[in-house]
Amino acid sequence: MFFFLTLLDDPEEQQKFTEIYYQYRHFLWYVANQKLQDAHLAEDAVQEAFLALTRHMDKIEDVHSDRARNFLATIVRSKAVDILRKKVPEAELPEEYGELKVGGDMLDHYLTKENYHRLVACVLELDDTYRTVFEYKFMYQMSDAEIADVMGISAKNVNIRYFRARKKLQEMIRKEVQGA
Repeated sequence: MFFFLTLLDDPEEQQKFTEIYYQYRHFLWYVANQKLQDAHLAEDAVQEAFLALTRHMDKIEDVHSDRARNFLATIVRSKAVDILRKKVPEAELPEEYGELKVGGDMLDHYLTKENYHRLVACVLELDDTYRTVFEYKFMYQMSDAEIADVMGISAKNVNIRYFRARKKLQEMIRKEVQGA
């Protein structure tokens, strides 16, 4: 933990990090181990998550909030997926995918209060690759650059994954609406 504290300049941030570390270290290991099924790799994922957290301490306002817990779980899941990917490398995305933007669509329409729980259920069905980017972008309002930094991928790749997540969610919602 001392290493992480040296990365933080502000004594308040150091104190907050220490509190986060002791509050969530076992929880984060459990989340990572669920994904990796290997105690040593889970420890690696937790260390990577805490390293990423040192660059994003501003995202946690209340250490004891559900939002903080969910944010940390998202980071450690992302790091666990990265470890799994290193074991079985994925092909790189083709260069022809540029900046993809989505305008008003079915997903925007679906984001009403009465449909919130159904949307959350659909998000949870997404593949981890897309769900993680969607959570960072939608729930934590992180920029592509911030997400890229946390996940260790390019901002362009973040944009593409977010586009694909939205597209998959739209397909799920369309099927649900047509089936109703």
